[in-house]
Amino acid sequence: MSVFNAQNDRPPAAPERRPTPGQSDAAARRASVLGKTLVFKGELWADEDLVLQGRVEGSIRHTQSLTVGVDGVVIGDIHARSIVVEGTVEGDLHGSASVLVAATAKVRGNIVAPRVGIMEGANFNGGVDMTSANAVAHDRPRATDVSLGEQSVDRILERR
Repeated sequence: MSVFNAQNDRPPAAPERRPTPGQSDAAARRASVLGKTLVFKGELWADEDLVLQGRVEGSIRHTQSLTVGVDGVVIGDIHARSIVVEGTVEGDLHGSASVLVAATAKVRGNIVAPRVGIMEGANFNGGVDMTSANAVAHDRPRATDVSLGEQSVDRILERR
């Protein structure tokens, strides 16, 4: 353990954070980290990048980036600008910019984001809606959104 003393030239160096997949070196250094032993129940919200290695039972609302680390578990919906899942999520993911499900991830829920990546090896069970960022932000349908029934899809496939 290092102790900062006013007589020292500078405070002890912070531990180095490594970037997660899809995250830049600069983002990794600026993110707050909630450690493995954290257990949180309720609604979590923040306006800064966050790396979650612990367990959250409840919804998460972020205006920035959220990474659920390899040891992280979220039981609830997540709303953030960009979401990277390396751990476990049971709930819907709403990314206003992007959602990335890493190869180590286990996700049970739907994904709504304009850009979605699901890496080979990921365990994903849910639906994907790649809605534009504007529509996600305002939760309004776009004129180009069309709901097709099973019979309509069969007719389209028959025409080919």
